[in-house]
Amino acid sequence: MLAQFEKVSLKAGESFACREFATARFFSPFHFHPECELTLIEASHGLRFVGDSIERFGAGDLVLLGPGLPHYWNNPPDWRGKAKSIVVQFLPEVLGPAPELAAVRALLQRAGRGVHFTGRAAREATIRLRGMSDLAPLPRLLRLIETLHLLAAARGTRLLASAGYAPVFNWEDQGRLARVLDYVNAALTEGVEQREAARRAGLTPAGFSRYFRRKLGHTFESFVNEVRVGRICRALIDEPERAVAEIAFAHGYNNLANFNRQFLRRTGLSPVAYRRKHRGTVTL
Repeated sequence: MLAQFEKVSLKAGESFACREFATARFFSPFHFHPECELTLIEASHGLRFVGDSIERFGAGDLVLLGPGLPHYWNNPPDWRGKAKSIVVQFLPEVLGPAPELAAVRALLQRAGRGVHFTGRAAREATIRLRGMSDLAPLPRLLRLIETLHLLAAARGTRLLASAGYAPVFNWEDQGRLARVLDYVNAALTEGVEQREAARRAGLTPAGFSRYFRRKLGHTFESFVNEVRVGRICRALIDEPERAVAEIAFAHGYNNLANFNRQFLRRTGLSPVAYRRKHRGTVTL
């Protein structure tokens, strides 16, 4: 299962994202982003995918994910009710270099494999996460630091992905890949050039090709198609009245035959069948 890049959007005056979701089901695909993510499941159940870890989850599930670690929560087909979650996403540098946060930085490094919390620490963190999104910017940041400080001292935590699992990128090359991913995200609708991506990574075209395949497990062209198809999947659901061809053209596909081929290869469905299957679903 190939992970898709997700661009985390911030509102004006924000240095990190804190969102509460209540939807028919969790629909985000297997994805990754440069931000750390703290996710609390308030309601629903199903399977949680983190790297190469697959486990059941239910209400109260609390997980911290490091940068570039692919993940998603999947509800069963027969799920009825609301899927509720609180999601906090932040870049590690938001916390700064203060020595008082050394234990928090150590926790974020462990989160490269995903950290699962239970017991008292999870209960206390849940109390702090509820209502965080309603706070003013500075109190919200202080609440995040307080919550991470609490979790850094938690006992009985468990790492999720295996020791041998390689995340999409690590701390050392986070900046390089982030520049490339930002470029892909910004240029997706107009045309993405591998030579320009290589320039932003500070590599020759040949060196970039090897580097990208080693880090993400597939070619740059394949990755761009994955991102495009992922965006189009959301658009097909969020804009049910918009024509498929119009959506494809708006996301950088100039050839409908090629678009249909790429979409079928990655989803196993035609765009029309995909839209029909997910009619009524709300994306996160």
